[in-house]
Amino acid sequence: MAAAVIPAPTLPCLVFDYDGEQQRTTLFSISDGAHRACEIEELRAELAHVARLGMLASDPATAATFLWNPPRAPGTAADRIAVPPLAQPPPLRSVCARSGDPCTAAGGRCTVLLAEPPQSTILWYCQAGGTAWTRHEYDLGSASIRVPEGNAWCKRTVNRLASCQDRFYYPHSSTQCGVIGFSPAGLPELSTVPMKMGGLMAAAATYIVEIGGDLHTVYVFRHGIDFTAVADVGVYRMDFARQDHVRVESIGDRAILAGSGSCFGGWCPATEFGLLPNTVYWMSSVDDRLHVFDIEVGAEEVHEPCKGVAVPSRKPFWIIPAHP
Repeated sequence: MAAAVIPAPTLPCLVFDYDGEQQRTTLFSISDGAHRACEIEELRAELAHVARLGMLASDPATAATFLWNPPRAPGTAADRIAVPPLAQPPPLRSVCARSGDPCTAAGGRCTVLLAEPPQSTILWYCQAGGTAWTRHEYDLGSASIRVPEGNAWCKRTVNRLASCQDRFYYPHSSTQCGVIGFSPAGLPELSTVPMKMGGLMAAAATYIVEIGGDLHTVYVFRHGIDFTAVADVGVYRMDFARQDHVRVESIGDRAILAGSGSCFGGWCPATEFGLLPNTVYWMSSVDDRLHVFDIEVGAEEVHEPCKGVAVPSRKPFWIIPAHP
């Protein structure tokens, strides 16, 4: 599979995938709102999102597996970094992240961590340049959740994942943040950090994003049980020293991109890629509309990327350009 060369203005984009059917994979460019036919060979592979730096892809024909970073500049090739082959493509709804940057000497050891979908309690991890993936089964205990018939117990799982300063983070509970580190021997170590619950218990879609070396949580608050209406969008820096969420009014010349039926959240430079600065671009899985929020002012724009295209085989997913 040859490395793809993609016009940078196409990115960031939403990908409409039709699972190999006659309908051609389509890209929706966020900067100009245009639909384009997809010429990216890697997007015909099985994919799992990486929260900050590219994607994990495997070639179904050869089982070759690699980290794939979309290009940053026009006419340049995407980066492909080989990792050990997977025995089978990652299940849909897997979440994946990596720590370190294998492309730079300062990046340190690059660990790739893959968590299987929420019904599973399996982690897979490897090192870039390594020879094999290692399977790790975890037990985070259970939690009581409310269902129409009353309360039910279910296993806690790693269903969101972000990397920050060589560790991986996930939501453990309303008062704890989960942390996954690795011992000097390379074994995973799961722990938790207390966090104040505060006033964040409203119905909300949540996404974990690393920005400027700090972990942030993006909350898309809904109007009660009306999941089509958004009451507010907040970006909170996770202050582990104070064990609290601190709301931020500015993320600078950046745009956060999240949603569309997955737990994925990431960001890219805004002005460089034709986006509005200090914003959250959130793709709703309920009304299939793209909501654009100004973090400081609170203003909202709504776009319809699904209008005029065939219904994809799964919810559209994000491709975000690589950035430092």
